[in-house]
Amino acid sequence: MDTIVNEPFNREKQYANKRKAVIKAAGEAFRRRGYHNTSMVEIAKTLGLTKAALYYYVKSKEEILYECHVIVYDQMSQILGDNFGEGADGLEELTTIFSELVKMLTRDGVSLLTDVSSLNGEWQKDVLSRRSVIEARITSTVRRGIEDGSIQSSDPKLAVYFFMGALNWLNAWYTPDGRVDGETVAEHFTRQMRSGLIG
Repeated sequence: MDTIVNEPFNREKQYANKRKAVIKAAGEAFRRRGYHNTSMVEIAKTLGLTKAALYYYVKSKEEILYECHVIVYDQMSQILGDNFGEGADGLEELTTIFSELVKMLTRDGVSLLTDVSSLNGEWQKDVLSRRSVIEARITSTVRRGIEDGSIQSSDPKLAVYFFMGALNWLNAWYTPDGRVDGETVAEHFTRQMRSGLIG
């Protein structure tokens, strides 16, 4: 007979999980109302917490904004790593990456890639660094596609700006209870992307 071993209570893990849930929910409030139009009091009310309880998990609204970016860029990095070198050619790899990023942003509810200028000091520097890594990785895929002929000759960086602009704009209009779901958005976006890059 197998012995069931219960995982011991881990206070740090519980705190980290709760903090992440708070940040994601607060990020959704930013998305709906706008970062500058959302106060810590409103965030606490949305989460059903007292303001004091909210400050137990985060020290400021700016910290929430920073952590929202970190969550998204960490997930993007995972997607890019999982799909590195995948696909018959550069266009196929880019299509997969774009589709997975759109689905991630629409599924997880933390599509906040804006308001970087509202971050200060090391937080802004770190977010811009993370963004640069993502953009460089996508640019390398576009270059691969140009080299193998699957993507028409163009400025790779301009193609990536188009790519990232479409992702950033999701934050402004997408809602999970809207008329289209994330899968539909991903299908439509990738079709438009391929049309623009094939020429």
